[in-house]
Amino acid sequence: MSLQEDTLVIPTPDPMRTTAIIVDDEPHFQDLLAELLRTRFPSFQLLGKAGDVQAGADLVNEKHPDLLFLDVELGEMTGFDLLKRLTPPEPIVVFATAHAGYAVKAIKFNALDYLVKPFDPEEFDTAVTKALRKLEESGRPQRIPGLLGSVVSDRQIALPDARGLNVLHLDDILHCSSDNAYTNVHVRTEKKPILVTRPLSLFDEYLADKGFVRIHQSHLVNHKHIKRYIRGEGGEVVLSDDTNLPVSRRMKAQLMEMLERI
Repeated sequence: MSLQEDTLVIPTPDPMRTTAIIVDDEPHFQDLLAELLRTRFPSFQLLGKAGDVQAGADLVNEKHPDLLFLDVELGEMTGFDLLKRLTPPEPIVVFATAHAGYAVKAIKFNALDYLVKPFDPEEFDTAVTKALRKLEESGRPQRIPGLLGSVVSDRQIALPDARGLNVLHLDDILHCSSDNAYTNVHVRTEKKPILVTRPLSLFDEYLADKGFVRIHQSHLVNHKHIKRYIRGEGGEVVLSDDTNLPVSRRMKAQLMEMLERI
């Protein structure tokens, strides 16, 4: 075997990217988590994977990732044994395990989330989004890689597409529409929407406190561009570019509440 084949090259952490490490004793589940991170949060940097407590603790203490995906049962030891071996600064911990019975203990160890295998991609999205929020609140640089690109300022955002990044002012976004696991971002200065490889739920999570309101399972709108509301069972809104969008009956109340505050 050549040196290239039997040597694991661990990347150097990129200070401009959010970093993660996976510790699980099942190689196929390591690969599954890595693939979820790669496809759903591609701006993350995966620093490495480990399959036991000692190797995992050594890797985390060397690289100090932002986020640690951790199994509970790791051979004859546990993920809790690993956490006891970590040195500051310690990562945000998301447990991913087949054993539901350790959830209370995980809380005592300040784990952010507890995913029980098999979990669906939406649960994974929620856990990672919570981690990104916590990183932002802790005073990290104003960026949310993997969520919506990079936050340039409080009212600007850089959205990734196939060619690079689109730097937008939030006021220029008319609405966001679901396209299965992707989202079409409709911008008043662009003829075509920008397709972003993130689900609408993540846009809702990030933009809810920035003047955007979910009016339908498939639509998130900027309240600054609502020109008219048309009554109906759920009704519909007319935006500043004369686009008509349906309002679901379930989400009508929160739209009315926002409109009353304007």
